[in-house]
Amino acid sequence: MSETKVCQCCLEEVLATNYLLHSLYCERNIIKCEICDQRIDLNEKNTHMESHQKTECSYCSQMFEKSLLEMHKKNCPNKPEKCGFCDLMINLSEMPRHQAKCGSRTEQCQICKKHIQKREFNLHASVCGEGDEKETSKRNRLKRITIESGSDGSVQEVKQVPKRKPQKQIKQQSKQKEQILTEYNDDDDQDFQKALQMSLNQK
Repeated sequence: MSETKVCQCCLEEVLATNYLLHSLYCERNIIKCEICDQRIDLNEKNTHMESHQKTECSYCSQMFEKSLLEMHKKNCPNKPEKCGFCDLMINLSEMPRHQAKCGSRTEQCQICKKHIQKREFNLHASVCGEGDEKETSKRNRLKRITIESGSDGSVQEVKQVPKRKPQKQIKQQSKQKEQILTEYNDDDDQDFQKALQMSLNQK
């Protein structure tokens, strides 16, 4: 393994065989920044010193070096951000208190007409009306079953026919009922099952 030595000017490790030539170059061309103590090439001094120039933050008017300014501006307490509830521009430092008050205001849901807090409105809107849609879907399904099985299609009113049905018709309807019950046996809605049984038993 080749032997190395640490240059006292730039603090880098260099091969011992190149140390003399390297150190001569460093003594003439490497200087230490008076602000950050970083070793820099004399030819790059102006560029490096520009990075230490301070610029005013447009939000709070404090002075920061260019290398730190962008990071500061992302989280500056005076940086304005849009409130998600009212679209007003509010400073970051005041946003939590503003949203706590603004989010508690209510807005009427156009589906159920209830007044919902703004902080919960998006969640409410995503599920509102699902219960009614499911109920309508089940009623339509039950209505279709009664129509297909020879009923008049009424879920709530099933007329009884006093005439005695032929034996063949009774067997066909019995078989049809069994098929319907088997098809919808996995539905865990008790109200739906009761309505289905009532519809089939009254035929």
